[in-house]
Amino acid sequence: METVNVKPHQCLLDISIQEKGGIGALFDFAVVNDRSITDDLKAGGILLIPDTEIINKRTFQLYEDEGVIPANAYTADDDAAIKGGIGYMGIQVDFRVS
Repeated sequence: METVNVKPHQCLLDISIQEKGGIGALFDFAVVNDRSITDDLKAGGILLIPDTEIINKRTFQLYEDEGVIPANAYTADDDAAIKGGIGYMGIQVDFRVS
């Protein structure tokens, strides 16, 4: 069975689109790799690619030709980096009114 290396910020949905051209193989990836479809993946991890047909050959070929690597995962580390701005500032603490 073939494998794929997980890139930063990829989830099983991204891997399914990248390797099979669509989300129809999402559950196959989850079953083969003994994971939930919502599990956070670690960059550099290795996943098995299920022996299923490519769902959308046109999308698969486009991603491969253009070198597109879908990466849409949102992690707790991202959440910590994003929390900022007016909604998280205190007046006269880190938000100055003059």
